[in-house]
Amino acid sequence: MPKQVSRAGETPKTWFRTERVFLSAGQWFFHTREGVDVGPYESQFEAEIEAGMLKELLREHGQGDGSLSIIREFVLDSYAMGRPLAPSINGVAAV
Repeated sequence: MPKQVSRAGETPKTWFRTERVFLSAGQWFFHTREGVDVGPYESQFEAEIEAGMLKELLREHGQGDGSLSIIREFVLDSYAMGRPLAPSINGVAAV
């Protein structure tokens, strides 16, 4: 196993990755860093694609205080395209 290298002056850290796409009650969702679960999707593949699209939108606009607004627009756009989503924040319905 390769040794992890830190940048000069940084303390080595252990990073934990979790699966962002998950199955709940037979439907697929993805979880954002902002604590929002987005879905449902019909397949794991579809949830992974949509998670990647949202990740790219957040990257383009810079993550920060506006992240929840970008996620909200992403969900509202799904309604406009006939794919209503039911997001939740910390388990509470957000729409």
